[in-house]
Amino acid sequence: MLDNHAGNNFHGMKLSRHPVAWVAQVLAPWIDSNAQLEMSRYQYVPQSFNDHRSTFLVPIAQVNESALLEMLMSLDSGSELAVHSKVFVNNECYHIPMIDFGSKGSTPSASEAIKELCRYWNMGFNLYESGRSFHGYGNRLLTNDQWLQFMGSLLLLNKPSGYKLIDERWVGHRIMAGYSALRWSKNTSHYKRFPVHCGFVNAEAFQVQETDINSIIPTPTRSIGPIF
Repeated sequence: MLDNHAGNNFHGMKLSRHPVAWVAQVLAPWIDSNAQLEMSRYQYVPQSFNDHRSTFLVPIAQVNESALLEMLMSLDSGSELAVHSKVFVNNECYHIPMIDFGSKGSTPSASEAIKELCRYWNMGFNLYESGRSFHGYGNRLLTNDQWLQFMGSLLLLNKPSGYKLIDERWVGHRIMAGYSALRWSKNTSHYKRFPVHCGFVNAEAFQVQETDINSIIPTPTRSIGPIF
């Protein structure tokens, strides 16, 4: 029954524009393996060092809109759903590159630095409007050592003064935890909306368009395949 609703709206959110579609595409090469994606249910506590999460693993074959809908509908009151960067393949841990941009005072395209980041890492990102900020998901996996370097490189995008392209507190929390995490739900009043696809960036192109939840933005025409 869930499959019949996967393409429809869920509380004002079009599942086809949700990050789950892109993450499933990035992980598609391992769909027939025993690879698993780490996720969590969590309770948001502002300005806290504590991270109240219940972590679980999802087989790559179950990373889809139907499974997402089931997870969203089963959330307890006060809890949110998050995807983690960790992907376990053949007993090895890899990471999906993730970015939590700064506040929505300006779009990520306000800085050319993000395109330089793409050139440095030979990577592209799908971008999602999350309400107060933007989220980015890379198009290939990183090893754990590469992920640590990637997180450090995000901090270098912020200038000593001026617009903060990257949410520095998010980077700090994620390095402390050992993985990145981005929200996939809107189950509490703290958040304004579900994340919705609004553009992409790579070394040559940057397309960001703030949009209502039902708008359709073309997917990237150029994608670098996942490599280790």
